[in-house]
Amino acid sequence: MMGALEGISFFVKDRTFRLIFANPFFFRRLGLKSEDELLGKDDFELFPEPLAKKFRIDDETVIKSRQPLIRLVELFLNQQGIPAWYQTNKFPIFNRSGKAIGVVGTVQKYEKSLFHPTRDRRIEILITQFRQAIAKPISISNMAKQIGLSHRQLNRRFKIATGLSPQQFQVRSRIEKACELLRDSPKQLVEIGFELGFCDQSAFTAQFRKCMSMTPRQYRSQYGLS
Repeated sequence: MMGALEGISFFVKDRTFRLIFANPFFFRRLGLKSEDELLGKDDFELFPEPLAKKFRIDDETVIKSRQPLIRLVELFLNQQGIPAWYQTNKFPIFNRSGKAIGVVGTVQKYEKSLFHPTRDRRIEILITQFRQAIAKPISISNMAKQIGLSHRQLNRRFKIATGLSPQQFQVRSRIEKACELLRDSPKQLVEIGFELGFCDQSAFTAQFRKCMSMTPRQYRSQYGLS
């Protein structure tokens, strides 16, 4: 049944985080022709290292906490270094004794249409403004007043619609644009940081590393024009 979920990658990992099942959407996303090509492999054998490290941390958290991680909305790099938004859900697998023995999860592309699954038109307005004015500081309090919500209501409804706080969404939208500039332009890192609204290169580097598991310089070295 999981193999028939349109557009949803489904996977199962054992206690050592090696894949023991994946549906066609999962292995085809990696350019593989069959499930056999990835069974027994871990993320470090299938994904770029920054991605693999992030996946491993999440898997270990699920096993250790015995709690699911749901609606994780994050930027991930594909093999060409181009970031895309994905939503991930991970759940622990228990044996009959109640011991966590693996992880099961789903991953799907977080398309633009999924940024408003609640059909919340007022939140859509804010999302559009964030994506159109990436480098412009936006006051959440002022935006809340403009769309007729309290600050608390806006934060709650934004989290329901996107899985992120407004601040997280704004920062990750900036990092998405930063990847484009680092790949396709010769601009200096400090120039890119200022252009995207970061106060200095240190702040830009810290946020970039947090989102992409590598520094802007490492990203440009691996995926840039040169």
